[in-house]
Amino acid sequence: MKILNNIPALQGLHSLHSNNGLLNNSIQKLSSGLRINKVADDVSGYAISSKINSQIHGVKQANSNAMDSIAIIQTAEGSLNEVTDMLQRIRELVVQSGNGTYVKKDREQIQQEIDHLIAEIDVTTENTEFNTKQLLVGGKPVEEAPFEIELKRTVDENGKEIADLTGKPRLARLDEYAQYSIRVLDSSTADEGTGFTLDGVVFEYYNSENGPYKGSAQPIDIKKVKPEGSTSAVLHTYNTTVGFENFTFSEEEGEFRLTAKEKGSVGNYMVSHMGGTPENEMKSQIGSSANEILDFKFGAISSAMLGLMAPVGTPGYKEILNMEKDSTRVQRKLVNKNSRSEDEMAEEVTTVRAGISVIEDGDIQYAIGAVDKAIGKVLKSRTAMGAYQNRLEHTIEKLNVTEEVMTESYSKIRDTDMAMEMAEYTRTDVLTQSAMAMLAKTNELPSSVLQLLQS
Repeated sequence: MKILNNIPALQGLHSLHSNNGLLNNSIQKLSSGLRINKVADDVSGYAISSKINSQIHGVKQANSNAMDSIAIIQTAEGSLNEVTDMLQRIRELVVQSGNGTYVKKDREQIQQEIDHLIAEIDVTTENTEFNTKQLLVGGKPVEEAPFEIELKRTVDENGKEIADLTGKPRLARLDEYAQYSIRVLDSSTADEGTGFTLDGVVFEYYNSENGPYKGSAQPIDIKKVKPEGSTSAVLHTYNTTVGFENFTFSEEEGEFRLTAKEKGSVGNYMVSHMGGTPENEMKSQIGSSANEILDFKFGAISSAMLGLMAPVGTPGYKEILNMEKDSTRVQRKLVNKNSRSEDEMAEEVTTVRAGISVIEDGDIQYAIGAVDKAIGKVLKSRTAMGAYQNRLEHTIEKLNVTEEVMTESYSKIRDTDMAMEMAEYTRTDVLTQSAMAMLAKTNELPSSVLQLLQS
């Protein structure tokens, strides 16, 4: 028997420390609910679960982004619903004005309501916002490039000229196709960032030496020459691929021509001018990984882009004086130019804008067709928004399933099995108490030597 080194006590102490450590681990797992509380608990499991947890948080945020995108679309679509209602009312008024019992004064009263509805369309679209971001005014405007368009003639179905309209434009008759002539810069002489709108399509000049085109218009490279990048080549390519909605582009006798696809006055429907407003391009991160982006576009919706307004002198349109939007512009001009005579200022008031007219019989038929095309443009935008919304709803469903599956995987790796851990806790608790009791007993062993000494 030895008294200097109590080996049984050391063994009991070692067992106590070991069991106490296991007991503390069990208490930590039971109190936190996590099987892995530190890297040392499970190195590979900690690494994998951390990646999964990162993805789960990304999926949750992507889900939130998709919901916000739906809210944006619903906001824009709600405004377009009101625009559609106004266009339907305008069409109803135009048809009403064709009543043979109405005199000119009656039509003027109808015209007044039409003018105000057109003004309200602009007010509605300009004030459609989400988080202060305008949705229906299009993207960054393209600066104006020199561009001219003229109603040149009417032709038959074979392209043969019927009437020369140079200097005396009018609406095409039932057996005629309207034909326009356009004059536009070649790409090599244009300035970067400028452009034009042709039949509602925005074309923009860019410089390929400064990198690829990043806008949302139809690009024309100023560094390329015919036939690869000239204005003519781009217009021809667009005409044969995507195609203009209302006209066919051709180049004959050194002249760029746009021939209406429909006979009669509806063939005069034309939205073309210098500069332009391309689509408003928005991006939304709808996934937890890089490049999982939904790119959706809102076209510019305005009375001009819908063909309800046009430059003064355009066949089928008459000057508008009673629109609230124009009144504001006129007042500003009167203040800034108060040195001019009253006659000059009055003339400026009468030439602000022109809108579809129901005063003359011929204009009424054109107005019906123009409003139908405007309704078609709005419905095209609304159907695109509906498609985006349906896609986003499916995306949200997919993200919900992904989050559920990944959370389940994370739980299997990281979470504590409470039943199993409670059994482990009970085992280690009993062993700890047993080790403490045995340690107490072994500490009493050296005292038995005293009995030998006393004997």
